Amino acid sequence: MFGLYPAGARWVRHFSAARAPRDIQKVLTVHAGFSAGIFHQPFGESRGAVIAQKGRLLILAERVDSVSADLALVPDVQMQNLLWSFNSGYANQWGSRELRVLTGCENWDALLRQASADYAHACNLVEESVSGTLEAKAAEKVAAEKLAAEKAAEKAAAVEVADARRVADPVVGTMYANDDDVPWLPSDYLFDAPHPEVASCAH
Repeated sequence: MFGLYPAGARWVRHFSAARAPRDIQKVLTVHAGFSAGIFHQPFGESRGAVIAQKGRLLILAERVDSVSADLALVPDVQMQNLLWSFNSGYANQWGSRELRVLTGCENWDALLRQASADYAHACNLVEESVSGTLEAKAAEKVAAEKLAAEKAAEKAAAVEVADARRVADPVVGTMYANDDDVPWLPSDYLFDAPHPEVASCAH
């Protein structure tokens, strides 16, 4: 199907999925941090078209427009050549400066450890995208974040209500401040009556 690649069988992982390669491409780019591929064939005709890429790793599809997917996860061409050099005994042809420029690693040990970790992580992500687990995890995360936001909003509203209840009523505070037990009287109680009082009938 894809054939062999320079880095050897250790650096090829095959996947089969009952969903289209373009669907898997979308899942990987939306939920797993992959970049969408342009369906070029870096290893030649019938060696797989790139549907997604993460760092130095490529996801190849045997046929891009099929309803099911036959995929392979492999290092890119440059990393393939480096790994081939190491496996073939030509590691000493690459100096530490060249390795650092090409990969960011100072030596072969660091390069192999980093490449192995990245490859294992990418394998897990592709496997989860094929099985649908990646989308389910993303949906669970969104639901959990939404629930947490709702609880935070409810808590903030409850605190606001409690604070409002603790504030003294300004009207009541003004009416009864410093009353010193003086009885309350209407404001016109001590005013002179507008008309003279009429004497009551004598008996």
